[in-house]
Amino acid sequence: MKQRGAAIMLLAMTASASAADMADNFDVPALDIARWSKAQIRDDQIEFLPEARCGAGAIQISTSDGDQGLACDIKGCQRAELRTSVTYRSNYGDEAWYAFSFKVDADVPATGSLRTVISQWKAPNDESPFLAQRFDNGVFHITVQDGEKSRRTVASAEGDPEALDTAQDYLATLDPRDDRAVSVAQSIQTLQQLRHDQPQFGLFSQQMTGALDSTDGEAPDARALSDALGLKDSGLLSAVRTLAYASDLPEYLGPSGITITHDSTKPLPDPRKDWVDMIYRIRTGRPDNTFGRVGDGEIDIWANGEKIATVRGSIGARLTAPVDLRGYFKFGIYRKPIPGIFRFQFDEYSQASTKAGLAKLCPRA
Repeated sequence: MKQRGAAIMLLAMTASASAADMADNFDVPALDIARWSKAQIRDDQIEFLPEARCGAGAIQISTSDGDQGLACDIKGCQRAELRTSVTYRSNYGDEAWYAFSFKVDADVPATGSLRTVISQWKAPNDESPFLAQRFDNGVFHITVQDGEKSRRTVASAEGDPEALDTAQDYLATLDPRDDRAVSVAQSIQTLQQLRHDQPQFGLFSQQMTGALDSTDGEAPDARALSDALGLKDSGLLSAVRTLAYASDLPEYLGPSGITITHDSTKPLPDPRKDWVDMIYRIRTGRPDNTFGRVGDGEIDIWANGEKIATVRGSIGARLTAPVDLRGYFKFGIYRKPIPGIFRFQFDEYSQASTKAGLAKLCPRA
């Protein structure tokens, strides 16, 4: 009992110590190991470039053919990520602000480049990041996680927020434990990706192409494909079309405790075209926690100076027992192995407990 009491006291002391504000503009061509941990990256995957968002330089992280990365699971991956050092890790329940700029220069096929995470935040007990910037199948999007099996896309560089909401609302009505629903959704996703990636696909079946492209669920082609798949309605066709780029589609099935409010109707900017400036306000929490902060998690997101979305609800893993309450941010590349070179450029990073504490982002032209 004494040991358990001492452990709980230590965790409480860890939780009460606030993480320090930090900024790194990467103008010096050497990694500051007081700020960043290299536990999941090799030195040869790090480079410093004179072409920066502003200032004298930026950092570039790369993976290439044959890279297996560090700390990969049995299925393998390409991983090259830097994470904040222990000194600068955030504490669960504290308000934290983050600002940075990034670009992507990569061989990214329209299909087959799944599970591509380029920035992520993790809190205690999280397997998947509670908040992530992803680049699945060449589409930049931001996701949040309720536990391990309930994911939602907050915003995307492809499509519009209304269609995204409609798609996710429909998928939320499906049972993620229903193997047939999961299988049909994945099959439709495969067909959608073929349609996107292979122009010859339309020659194979004009009826199939018409069904996959249809925005009218009662159109003859859509109705015929729905009937052939044994669907009660064609809502699944439309929902999967909207999220065809997303990795781990089954995680979108079933309800979640996440509420997303879109503050802009614009898609996210495309990081392949220019630098993208991001600001995040984060306060971790869940209403059903019995340890740590009890209350809705809070995330607010800005892209290129414009408010994009507000997220509230059950974000991340549920905390039911004493744990180390420090979380962390990391950036770089984590994806399934595919051919080609992926370059992720990052600059002008800062984190603070208030917005005023952030370093000023570079002016946009």
